[in-house]
Amino acid sequence: MAHLYIAYNPVDLDPLLDIHEALRQAGVPAWYPPSQSDASDMGLVASKIAGSFAMLVLVSASSLRDEHIHRSAEIARAQGIKIVPFQLDRARLVGPLKPLLATSLKHYLEDEDGQASLIEELRARYRARCPVMAVMNLKGGVGKTTITAQVIAALQAQASSRVLLIDLDPQYNLTQVFFDMEDADQRAERDASVISLFEKSSLHAPGTPSPAANWTALSREPFPLAPPEEWIHRILGDHGPPGRLDLISGQFEISKYAFATDADGLIAIKSSFLQQIETLRGQYDLIVFDTNPNATFLTQCALEAADRVLAPMHADTYSLRGVRLLNQVIQEQVNPAIAPKLSVLFNGVQRREQSSFEADARNGVFDQKAGFQLSHALLGTALPMSGHLRVKSPEEDVPAWRQLVIHHGKGGGLRPLREALETIALDVHRLNAAVVA
Repeated sequence: MAHLYIAYNPVDLDPLLDIHEALRQAGVPAWYPPSQSDASDMGLVASKIAGSFAMLVLVSASSLRDEHIHRSAEIARAQGIKIVPFQLDRARLVGPLKPLLATSLKHYLEDEDGQASLIEELRARYRARCPVMAVMNLKGGVGKTTITAQVIAALQAQASSRVLLIDLDPQYNLTQVFFDMEDADQRAERDASVISLFEKSSLHAPGTPSPAANWTALSREPFPLAPPEEWIHRILGDHGPPGRLDLISGQFEISKYAFATDADGLIAIKSSFLQQIETLRGQYDLIVFDTNPNATFLTQCALEAADRVLAPMHADTYSLRGVRLLNQVIQEQVNPAIAPKLSVLFNGVQRREQSSFEADARNGVFDQKAGFQLSHALLGTALPMSGHLRVKSPEEDVPAWRQLVIHHGKGGGLRPLREALETIALDVHRLNAAVVA
C-alpha cells in the first residue's frame, strides 16, 4: 500500500504527531520510524521509502544535523521519489540537506495556513497516484457497464496496471459480466460486496448483523477497510493476463439508501464510503465506478469520490438529455472544489461512417442544448457497435477474464474493435492523468 514516508528527528515528536493526525483525517496513509533504532535500520528505511508516493522531511535545527534523515533523503532522491520539506522553526537551511530541500521548500509551520497547505499538497499527491473515475449517464441503456468492463480492461492491459472496478448499480450488471447471479448473491449474503464500503458488516467484525438485512436502519459506526482477500475479487486470477483487474461486487440491497429517511445516518455512511475509497487509492493505479442511471444518494457518493466522470452516450437526443442532466447535477449538487471533470464517449456507433448527429456534436451544434461545451468534452474516438461487446452471462468453468474482448483471440474480425478499445483506453488514461496532474 502506497504511503507517505515522514523523516524527522525525535526532538520534533510533537509536531510529527500533529501532522500525522492531520494526514489521517485527510485520508493520507503515512509511516515514520517509531524509534531511533528503526531510523538507523537503513534496510527497513529503504523498503519503506520504496513503497512511498512521497517523502515529508520535517526541517528543524535538530533534523538538519541528523545523518539518518540525510541518508533517507538521498535514498528517496535516487529512487525519484518526491521530497516535500516542512520547516518547523527558523533554523537556517544549511549542511548536506540544503541541496536536497532548498528548491522545494515552500511550507512553513509559522505561516498562518502553513500546515493546512502542506496537508493539501500531500493529499493531492496521494490522490494523483490513483485517479477515481465514475462511468455515468442519467439515461439507461447507453453502455455504462460495457464501457466499465471493456474499455477499462483495455486500459489495464496496456500497462499491466492495478485497476479496481466497483459496482455501484443496484442491478449489479457489471458483477454479472464476470460471475453468475447465484455466485454474486452468495457474495452479497456474506457481505463480501459493495455494501461493506458504506456500513460496518460481518467482514469488519464477525457476528455483526448484515446491513443488507435491515432496510430501515443505518449503521454510523466507523470501521476499517476489510481484508482484501475477504471480498475483493481478482478477475484476472493467478493464471490470467498480467497485472490486476479486481472487482467489488454489487448487490440489490444498496437500494435501501434511496429510501432512507435518516439524514444524519446518510451523511455518516457517505463519509465512511469516501474514506474507504481514499484508503483504496493506496492499493491501486485506477478505481472505476459503474453506476445506476438515476440521480440518487449513490450518484452523489460517486460524484464526490470521483476525479473524472466518463459519460457514454448514443448518437441520439435521448442520450444527449441524459448527459445534460448529468452535467446539471454535477454543477448544482457537488461542491465546486471537489466536482469531477466530465468527459463524453460516443458508444454503439456504426462503423461505416460518422452519423450526422455525431458530426454535429463534434462541431459544437449541441453545446448550448447540452448546457456545456460537449464538443470539447467528447473523446476523439467512438466505440463501434459490435456483438462482441454485448453484455452476456459468463460461461461455466471459463475464467472471468475471458469475457473481455481485449483478451480474446485475434480471429473473428476483432482487430478493428480491439484497436478502438485501445485508442479509447489511452485517451481515458490521458484524461485521468490531466485531472490529477
